[in-house]
Amino acid sequence: MTFLPGRPLPTDPQTSSERTLYHAQRTSGEIGTMTREGGTWQWRQLRGDGPDAYGSGGWNDLKTWLSE
Repeated sequence: MTFLPGRPLPTDPQTSSERTLYHAQRTSGEIGTMTREGGTWQWRQLRGDGPDAYGSGGWNDLKTWLSE
């Protein structure tokens, strides 16, 4: 069984809650965690320290990161 922190990321940003931890799988297969505060999303890949292992921005930025 794979450990998945937080809740699954909603498909629509309006159904998300601030300061709630979510998780989603990236196209690369890695799992990322994300949270939202004040309309800004912050995300981090669970395993990885590369330049794209973390970031912040809007909903579209988050979705782009997940698709990489």
